[in-house]
Amino acid sequence: MQRGMSAHRDRGAALSAAICIGAAALGAPSSTRAVEPDWQPFGWAEAEVVPGAGKVKAGIVLPITVDGVACWGQLDTGAPGGVIWTRPAGSGPADVTVTVDIAGQRRTAQASSAQLVGLRGGNCKAEAIATIGNAFFDDGTLALDLKAGRFRFAAASLLGDDPRALPFDYARRDGGEGGHIVVKVGLPDGQRADAMLDTGAASFGLTTLAPADWNMLTNGTPLHAGPGVHTFMVNSWGEQITCFTTAAPGTLDIGPGLPVPHFSVSYCARPFRPGQKLVGVLGLRHLNERVVTVDYRARRWRIGD
Repeated sequence: MQRGMSAHRDRGAALSAAICIGAAALGAPSSTRAVEPDWQPFGWAEAEVVPGAGKVKAGIVLPITVDGVACWGQLDTGAPGGVIWTRPAGSGPADVTVTVDIAGQRRTAQASSAQLVGLRGGNCKAEAIATIGNAFFDDGTLALDLKAGRFRFAAASLLGDDPRALPFDYARRDGGEGGHIVVKVGLPDGQRADAMLDTGAASFGLTTLAPADWNMLTNGTPLHAGPGVHTFMVNSWGEQITCFTTAAPGTLDIGPGLPVPHFSVSYCARPFRPGQKLVGVLGLRHLNERVVTVDYRARRWRIGD
């Protein structure tokens, strides 16, 4: 999510956690629509989000290069921008232009010397140097094999005529670059609702944005620690925020063939405030055994096996 608005990422823990590299890169079959690139491995940043529950997958860390230097970048589809540096700019101006490359997709970005300390110091893999948001991939299709720990990007539309793909709304705010990926989910009462797809919320299921939606999905479970309700703190862009999580009594329908009974539902105080009505933010907790493909050009997405 965008700086100052994310309530769903334990950023500090995720960026400093050990990176577990996924499966080795494999060749991908060609498509009748376009030639798909080879898979590349990504890393999982792990952290203990809920105290006492053990470490979980808390963030996707992509191999990137900055001016040809190998670095890490945390993927966050909750962030509309392209490259958001981890370190603050400091007192100096953002007067350095660098080239960021991810799977052959190149973009230039402005930075200050303070933001490039890891790059200039020769230790660019000590932590993620930047958060990578949606705008970086606006020109094509991003596929995430969450089970195998691999990804690929094609500068083309690959889902435009795929009957298994579903449309999504690319919500833009304030005329800035990129946008938010808003998908439809099926609620336990049979209604369809909008949710924002957020890889930055890797350890979460569905995080509601209002107490009323928490009450609706949990059948009025009180928002405080108790039987079946866990409370914990997350570091959201430098701010400590209180969150609650429980197992909802109904079934969440994320997509065709993916009903999730007793799904994980959360609420975080001072959550992200969208410009439209959303039931919540859809994280990766219930998608971790799937391949998630987002075609930014066609505004379509697909959940595969």
